[in-house]
Amino acid sequence: MKSLKHLTAILLSASLISIPTVQAGDVVAIIDGKSIDNETFSRYAMMRTQQVQHNGALTNEQRSMLLQEYINSELLYNTAINEGLDQLPEIKAEIEMQTRTLIINSALKKHMDSIFTEALLTEAYNEQYGKSSNEYHIRHILIEHETEANNIIAALKRGEDFKKLAGISSIDPSSSDGGSLGWMGTDLMPAEFAAVVTTLKAGEYASTPIKSNFGWHIIQLDEQRTIAPPSIEAVANKLASSIQNKIIKEYVDSLRSRAKIEIK
Repeated sequence: MKSLKHLTAILLSASLISIPTVQAGDVVAIIDGKSIDNETFSRYAMMRTQQVQHNGALTNEQRSMLLQEYINSELLYNTAINEGLDQLPEIKAEIEMQTRTLIINSALKKHMDSIFTEALLTEAYNEQYGKSSNEYHIRHILIEHETEANNIIAALKRGEDFKKLAGISSIDPSSSDGGSLGWMGTDLMPAEFAAVVTTLKAGEYASTPIKSNFGWHIIQLDEQRTIAPPSIEAVANKLASSIQNKIIKEYVDSLRSRAKIEIK
């Protein structure tokens, strides 16, 4: 199995980019007498490249464009502050909400980083995909009444062709294709089908009809094949999302269980 450390870092890291290494105190621009240091600009660059899903190191040209963009944003911000826009009630409320969201997300990430591991990902993979599975190509003949279904089984025992009988007798649309339901795993079959199909060998049909809400089914297994599980790399993002959702739910549930909550 390939190492998932890089993958885990991608899933949990706050940054997917590389910023040129300079001293934190280095000044990258001076705007109306206010110095902008590299650390401040780097945080801005990191945020913007995440927004556009840019991976890898920034080129000098890209960094220069971002710096000009930051200067523009600083000028707009300073003008808005000078006009007192930050004191408007609706703006203050929005700032408070965004601050709450940022702090909450930081708390969730801190909790996630302390729990989410490669071992959890591997365990989830082994539980859901670790074993190969079987798929079955099946056919059926759907009949309205049990007596007629038993008559068809009797005809099959006399050697009549399943596909031909399906085309003549089945009330299911699959009758036009000899009753074929295609390939499927037992997880996609009605439970009644799965219990019978797994007992059949290729070419065999069930000796008794199966009842469903649609009528009576005569089942035949054409073929069976083994499906190899997907690689862990192919399903890692899906598994990680599921694990993370579970971790967050459990964390929030634990907070609620310890809190005194009154809803009025």
